[in-house]
Amino acid sequence: MRRIPSAILSVVALAASLHAPPALAAVIDDIAVEQHDSAARVRLRLTSPVHFLRYYSSEQGKLVYVQLQALAPENFGAGPFPDEVKRSPKSALVPRFRVRVSLDPRCDPAPNPVCMTFQFERATRARVRLGEDRRSLLLDFESAGEGNSPAAGEKP
Repeated sequence: MRRIPSAILSVVALAASLHAPPALAAVIDDIAVEQHDSAARVRLRLTSPVHFLRYYSSEQGKLVYVQLQALAPENFGAGPFPDEVKRSPKSALVPRFRVRVSLDPRCDPAPNPVCMTFQFERATRARVRLGEDRRSLLLDFESAGEGNSPAAGEKP
């Protein structure tokens, strides 16, 4: 008689796992701060390849908005898409920031949009570009001697 309850429990557990919501896939795999000569770079390693669309910064320099297009959107899972939020590691090279990723189709008119909002603890200037591997987003920060000219791609 003991085998029947354990068999029923096994079947119930299996059925529950089949009806569990799918695990959400992360867009950002890793955030690293690197030093290059006298400047700093933040590298966001993404879990799937993307196409770079555009970026712009707020006038105060605390917010940077980045629009990308997922080239393999199935790697990010199926909707609905809750926002992913990650915090940068502590570093003396760049101000700490929080990045919010949205896969909501309304965040950009491009197909399969990936929209990122970076919120820095203090004003900064960075140039944003896609890495050669199409899975890395690079934020290049100006060195102390630079800063008089606007970063490329930045809206006035």
